Amino acid sequence: MSLVGQYVKQAGILGLCLLAQTTMGFAAPLTVEQAVNMALENHLDIKKAINSEKQAEYALQSTKGSKGISIDASNTFYLNRINYPGNSSTSAITLSLPLYSGGKNEGNIAIAKTDVTIAGLSLLKTRQDVKLNTLSAYYDVIEAHKTQAVDQETVDNYVSHLNDVQAQYSAGNVAKSDVLRSEVELADAQQTLIKAKNSSEVAVNAFKNMIRWKSSEAIEFVEEFQYVPFKQTMDECVAVAKEQRPDIKKYQLAIDEAEKTVEVTKADKKPAVSLTAATGWSSSVLPEDDNKEIYVGVTTSWNLFDSQVTNAKVKKALSAVDTARLELTAQEDSVELAVKEYYLGVREAEKRIETTKFAVHKADEDYFIAEAKYRVGEGVILDVIDAQLALTTAKNNYITAQYDYVTYKAKLENAMGMD
Repeated sequence: MSLVGQYVKQAGILGLCLLAQTTMGFAAPLTVEQAVNMALENHLDIKKAINSEKQAEYALQSTKGSKGISIDASNTFYLNRINYPGNSSTSAITLSLPLYSGGKNEGNIAIAKTDVTIAGLSLLKTRQDVKLNTLSAYYDVIEAHKTQAVDQETVDNYVSHLNDVQAQYSAGNVAKSDVLRSEVELADAQQTLIKAKNSSEVAVNAFKNMIRWKSSEAIEFVEEFQYVPFKQTMDECVAVAKEQRPDIKKYQLAIDEAEKTVEVTKADKKPAVSLTAATGWSSSVLPEDDNKEIYVGVTTSWNLFDSQVTNAKVKKALSAVDTARLELTAQEDSVELAVKEYYLGVREAEKRIETTKFAVHKADEDYFIAEAKYRVGEGVILDVIDAQLALTTAKNNYITAQYDYVTYKAKLENAMGMD
């Protein structure tokens, strides 16, 4: 070929490469940390939790106002008022300041403050759960891609094996049944590969939904399963969980809130005292010197008898305290059970990683021997098929062990309340 021809050929190849890159686009590399940060920034559950925290803060501001000054204005306009010759009106402005509420206002403010703290803990728990779900979705994609790669390798091996069988059949060294059996095994492997590709697509779409990925750009999942030894004991994990879990702290605060509710309810048995100042006038829109009244006083109210209504409310509030304590105990038991389950899952997967890795090495060697023996006519086709099945199973088991380790570790850290 002339130099010109070579140049034209190279230019054509380069053009095709550029066209392919333009058409297909480049995949955006994404690490686990980047994925978690995107989810924490975009996930709707976190935004809803932030709004709930703001609502609790607004409720606290509103409750604090119960101890402050309030001013009311009123006006009543009469048409042909009785005993008066014409139309008239009565106006009043009243100022009141609570002096004593039996602890009711103070208790409600304390409860509102607790609600703000609880909302903050709910936000923290939501962020932790979103992080866990993002990690799980990322690892789901990695597992699906690795499984697809194993299934693709299995198909490639069966294609190569089928070519060898057909060559041996053409030479009269093997029976037609060997060709048919190889074709069936290849078809089954192709079926499995089709399912694996679909599972990969489903996993990627679920991950994109998790981090709210709206771009049409493909994602390159750049991280692999990382084995980082977990050194804490089970008892240490349980202790950390009971100390750090946001939901356990919420249940503890719920007990305090229930106890404060008891005190607020008991306040209905006590008198309420407020300072009152008011002015009123009639027959004019604005007050005048000859028609206005001004007075200042102290208002006291006390419900002396209410047919046991308040007592019943107090008993109900006391029962709510007992319920809150039981709920805390139940939550602690549930957390302890979850921590132990995930801890044992981590330790089990840790052991399986080593055994399955060893199995992959041996299965790979066994397949090589079976295939080589079949080529020289010393083996049978069942040996090759069994060896291929064992190799595929060993590699999938190794992938599953790695996947289980990282997912159980993520679940354990979440159960311990770790950010």
